[in-house]
Amino acid sequence: MSRLSNLQELLGDDQPVPRGRLSNWGMLRTFHFIASEGSITGAARRLAISQPSVSAALQRLEDVLDHQLVDRGARRITLTRHGQILYAETQRIFRAVQRAEERLRFDGGSLTGQIRIQIVTGSASALFNEGLRLMHQRQPSVNFRIDVASSHKIVRNVAEQIVPFGICLMVQPAPGLDCRLILRSEYGIFCGREHRLFGATDVALSDLREEGYIGFTCAEEGAAPEPLVTLRNSHGLGHNIRGNSADFAEVCRMVEAGLGISILPLATIRQSGRDTQLWQFPIEGCRLSADMYFVTNPQAQHAPAEEAFLQVMDDVIVGAPDAIHMH
Repeated sequence: MSRLSNLQELLGDDQPVPRGRLSNWGMLRTFHFIASEGSITGAARRLAISQPSVSAALQRLEDVLDHQLVDRGARRITLTRHGQILYAETQRIFRAVQRAEERLRFDGGSLTGQIRIQIVTGSASALFNEGLRLMHQRQPSVNFRIDVASSHKIVRNVAEQIVPFGICLMVQPAPGLDCRLILRSEYGIFCGREHRLFGATDVALSDLREEGYIGFTCAEEGAAPEPLVTLRNSHGLGHNIRGNSADFAEVCRMVEAGLGISILPLATIRQSGRDTQLWQFPIEGCRLSADMYFVTNPQAQHAPAEEAFLQVMDDVIVGAPDAIHMH
C-alpha cells in the first residue's frame, strides 16, 4: 500500500466512496485507537462507543482500503504490515492536531499540553532528570508522557516525526537528526545470588560464553543502533538466551532469580540499590561503554510546550558539560 499522501480527503463527506479512497476522519480515528490500545475493547472504552460500532468501523475501513489492517486474536489484535503503515500516518495526524490545539490555546502566558518522549529502559541521565525538573518548575501545567522503546525504534520515530524527542543509545549520532550527548555510561556483566558464579573473582570472558543470557527485547528487533547488542556480540555472549524483556526491572528480576547473566548499566544498578543482589564479574581489561543521546528532528514543527522543553534541554546540556562523563 502506498503512503497516504492525500490525507486532505479525510475532510470529505460521509457518502459511499470507491475502494482505495478514505472518506472521513472518523474511520481513521477509530483505527488509531484500536492500534494504540491493542484491542477492540480498549478502543471502544477510549472512544466511549460500543464494541460493535468499533468493529464495524474497522471493517468498513478495511473494505475501503482493500487491505486487511489487523490480525484479530482472542484478546489482542496485531497490526498487519498495511496496518503498521497506516498507524504511522495516524500518529502523525494526531501530533499535528495536538500542535494545532496547543497553539490555539497558547496566549503567551502559561503553557499547557503534553510532551511525549521515548526513552530506552534503565536510563540514568542526570541531565534528563534536571530537564524534567526545570520544565515542571517553569511550566507546571504541561504534562509528560514517557514511553520505553528500543534505540532503533526511537531513532526511527523521531526521524519520521511520530515523537518529538527521544533518549537513546547509539554507537554514533544518526544522520539527519540533532543528537546531543547527555551521558557516557559504563556497563558490566552481572549475575544474581542464585547463580553458581555469584561472588567468583577469577572468571574470564571465555567462561561466560555458554552461560544462560538475559537480554533486552530491543536486541531482537533487527539491525538496531543499539550498543548493548554490539557489547554482547563482540564478547561472544548471548547465544544461550534464557529470558528477555523490554523492561530493565524485569531483566534484573530474571538475573536475580538465577536464570542467567546480563550486561547492565552500572549507574542504574547502583541507583536502584540492586548492587547488593547482583554480582559484577571483575574481568580485567573488559570495559564496556555506550553513549546516550537526546535526539530531535531539526525539520520538525514543535508545539509551544515542546519548544519550551527543547530550550530547557539545550540550556541544561550547554550549562552542565561536566555531567556528561563515565558513570
